[in-house]
Amino acid sequence: MNILVNDSLIRYHLPQLNRFVTKEDVSQLPVYSTTGNPFIGEFIIKNRNSRAPEDSGPYLKEISAGKNTYVYDAHTYHTKVPPEGIEVLIRHYTRPNDIVFDPFCGSGMTGVAALRSGRKFILTDISPAATFIAYNYVTPIEANRYASAIDAVLELCKEEELRLYRTRCRSCGETVPMDYMVWSYKTRCYECDVEFVIWDVARDEKPRSRDSKVLSEFKCPNCKKLIAKRKLIRTSIVPVAVGYRCCKRGLQEAIVPPNQQDLTLLTEIEKSGVPRELWYPKDVLPLGDNTKQAISHGMDSVDKLYTVRALSALAKLWNLGKRWPNNDEKLKLMFTFTSLYHRVMRLSEFRFWGGSGNTPNYNVPMIMNEQNVFKAFSRKAKTIELYLKAMSDSEKVPFCISTQSSTNLNGLPSDSVDFIFTDPPYGGNINYSEMNFPWEAWLGTFTNTAKEAIMNSTQSKGIEQYEKLITEALRESYRVLKPGGYACITFHNSSNMVWSSIQQAVLNSRFVILDTNLFDKQHATFKQLVSEGTVGYDVIMHCKKYPKDERNPSRPPSNGAPDLDAFLQRTYFRNPALYKVNYMHVKRKEEVDFRRLYSEWLAAKVKKGESLTLDFVHFRNRAIAALSSQEPQASR
Repeated sequence: MNILVNDSLIRYHLPQLNRFVTKEDVSQLPVYSTTGNPFIGEFIIKNRNSRAPEDSGPYLKEISAGKNTYVYDAHTYHTKVPPEGIEVLIRHYTRPNDIVFDPFCGSGMTGVAALRSGRKFILTDISPAATFIAYNYVTPIEANRYASAIDAVLELCKEEELRLYRTRCRSCGETVPMDYMVWSYKTRCYECDVEFVIWDVARDEKPRSRDSKVLSEFKCPNCKKLIAKRKLIRTSIVPVAVGYRCCKRGLQEAIVPPNQQDLTLLTEIEKSGVPRELWYPKDVLPLGDNTKQAISHGMDSVDKLYTVRALSALAKLWNLGKRWPNNDEKLKLMFTFTSLYHRVMRLSEFRFWGGSGNTPNYNVPMIMNEQNVFKAFSRKAKTIELYLKAMSDSEKVPFCISTQSSTNLNGLPSDSVDFIFTDPPYGGNINYSEMNFPWEAWLGTFTNTAKEAIMNSTQSKGIEQYEKLITEALRESYRVLKPGGYACITFHNSSNMVWSSIQQAVLNSRFVILDTNLFDKQHATFKQLVSEGTVGYDVIMHCKKYPKDERNPSRPPSNGAPDLDAFLQRTYFRNPALYKVNYMHVKRKEEVDFRRLYSEWLAAKVKKGESLTLDFVHFRNRAIAALSSQEPQASR
């Protein structure tokens, strides 16, 4: 078992290890464990207070906090709640020296919010990748010391960067490192069986890069019939473009076809492979609901998720970081490395407007962007440096992080934490253990999926298993929360079945939902804006644990009618402007924000304890019909 004490890895007492670890070894908290933390109970004994939680009632104002902040951008994770919003709730429900707990901590945003509020905190998550990211988020170091370590690493990588990414400027002839290389699949037309390169046929370039795109339908260059990209049969993948900057163009990027030297370099790199002295993970990808997408394209192990060139660069950075002499700088170098995630994989889709996504799936794009790993590392480091500067005045507070399932918190005493904020898994929306597998392969420790609270057909977990695991976790959270304390559970899902399972889990755990409100993350993702089955707002359930001697007003869910007409009259028709979406970056007309309406409808239903009878798609269809019939009446 690995334990982190003041940024130093030590060993805990296990029979197969070389020595015992005494309590004196861990007398100075914080403590972080890559497995179940054996000192979590000691943390409570040392830091708990005996006072009862102060009850100011549920926080009823809508919370709005954006994603475009240094803390949010420092490291990617599949779901993150902006800590500025969590901080509002922590300050409302707690006082200084109170302990905040998050049983599904993910990337640690509750910890960041507690740190900024000067509150002690405990974080648990079943994923070692999550707790590693969370630990680094809540242990900021001096920004200048971090920047110096990054500069030193990049200086040590200069020769390797030119070896792997060199190209010749087409204008001046100088050798420069490329920014990226674009790869495109060759495909066969399903109408005439002629092979062609997708890049040559499907790209639709406009004067403004933000308007450029890869077409989903286009004419075959041979038979001229209209064909769909998604139906094409892939054959092989080839390099089609190189992006670089040189002396004559300044900051302007040059995008050119690869020349013979670029192709020769690729052949040399693939032939020589990763230098033998550098370690990198070769773990086989587990067959899963998401991973099967990559496996079907031959990417059946972690190393195959990267090009040989990217893997060589990553192995160089990882081995330098792991051997860094200063422990807290070492962890931040590793943190910078893991922040790259999809950006440097073969899963990174080329975008004409730049950048790359870190979407939680294993989709293999038709046109792939192979970034210069060292340049990507440098860019992410600048964002992390800004985060460290922003956190420079944060008060140091005691905390404890444990990698374990929240369905069993035996180390935590009953009635010991003052407030809970958590963002549990959203049913089957994200398969965390599958998506975290590449991170965990580099870290050398993996999620125990037996108690992972998700819906996943490969794990044989449906809605019943999901509800059971969430119920077990919430029962444990109820047990460790002080009587009179509050738990804020934030959730979103487009499925009424998943929502009903969360309602039932809360009911079965003995929490009482006193009120609900919305968490507006301000900037919805592109997927949330254009996808059929996503909801762009979180609903916060304000739950209370009543003392034994106080009347518990809990009630079972009732079969309330959808009453959409009445709901729309008191929401949309009172303030239509509030429910409009303006697509700034996508050419679409202003539309009704049905996602907000659905979230408000959900919040009202959950507050009343009523059954949820409509998923998002059916709600939207019913609402469209209702709006169409009532608009003329409302205007009169």
